[in-house]
Amino acid sequence: MLELPALQLRANVGSVDVTERTVELRFSTGAPVTRYDWWTGKRYIETLSLKKEHVRLDRMNAGAAPLLDTHSAFSVHDILGAVEPNSAQLLAKEARVTVRFSDRAEVEPIWRDVTRGIIRSVSVGYNVYKYEETTGADGKLPTRHAIDWEPYEVSMVPMPADYRAQVRAGDKSQFHPCAVVMRVDHAAADADRSRRFRLALART
Repeated sequence: MLELPALQLRANVGSVDVTERTVELRFSTGAPVTRYDWWTGKRYIETLSLKKEHVRLDRMNAGAAPLLDTHSAFSVHDILGAVEPNSAQLLAKEARVTVRFSDRAEVEPIWRDVTRGIIRSVSVGYNVYKYEETTGADGKLPTRHAIDWEPYEVSMVPMPADYRAQVRAGDKSQFHPCAVVMRVDHAAADADRSRRFRLALART
């Protein structure tokens, strides 16, 4: 069992409805992302399952997820809008959600830049509660496939956020338990053993 911080994943702005002040975005395609494990000091490849039974969408579909300014959540002034209730959906190869921008005066410049294509990057905040890990062979990074995860906010960002910068050192309040289930790739393991055996024979 690990104690894991919240993570972020870059997405892109999709279709914009100027009248309703809404934007559809793709918040995951399940594509592999290289992550860093602070507990082991090693890197790994993370993928997110898009199966309905693996993604907790209740918070988003209940209208309880905010649209934030660069993951900042220290003031209500950081809220640019909100996720539209019942808008989060999982398709075969992607996950989508619709956000609505506030009409507050201070949000207007950001909204205009979104509609003009100047602000185009989005980052989604999520927690992972369970990974299935496959060991890497021949020096390749292990893969952790998230089979229980929950998106809880989306943010407009200037560039992809560094997920490691979101948790202050020693602040355990921002961590949550995450189980890692080891899944051995026997074919890869056998190939790795064969490679090491051949190397050993070559040295004799």
